[in-house]
Amino acid sequence: MSDSEITPTPGSAFPTSSATGMIAVGPSWQEQDAALRDLWLQNKTPQEISAVLNRSVAAIMTRAARLGLPRRSAPGRKPGSRRLPIDANGQQMPRAAAPRQTRIQDGEPVVQPSPRICLMCLRSFASQGRHNRICPSCKGSSEYAAAASTADIHLPV
Repeated sequence: MSDSEITPTPGSAFPTSSATGMIAVGPSWQEQDAALRDLWLQNKTPQEISAVLNRSVAAIMTRAARLGLPRRSAPGRKPGSRRLPIDANGQQMPRAAAPRQTRIQDGEPVVQPSPRICLMCLRSFASQGRHNRICPSCKGSSEYAAAASTADIHLPV
């Protein structure tokens, strides 16, 4: 038997090479990327693509995202594309590069409150920014104060 022949080992879920004992795997993603791109751009469903490439649907969706293929609508997602901000040259800016919309009043930026959910009581409150995740009523609670005043414990290893 040559090293290229694959035989299943009794008791194993995956076939292994009898000579090396290594797990035999199918084609690599690099070999399947072109087929994935073609099927994706033909508007095949992820389920159809997974059957053709012998991969899971989750693997197909992850690889498509990593390759930068256009996003598909998902259950619960509104159809249509999201509008990205336009820069001075009229080009769409990536989401990470988009500047935050802030107002400046008297030379100081004015924070515009946005609704967020409190991590302690799960009620909506007007947050002053991404860092503000606990509502004012919970910050005044004894539970919040007790957790904030707890000393760090360092155990010897």
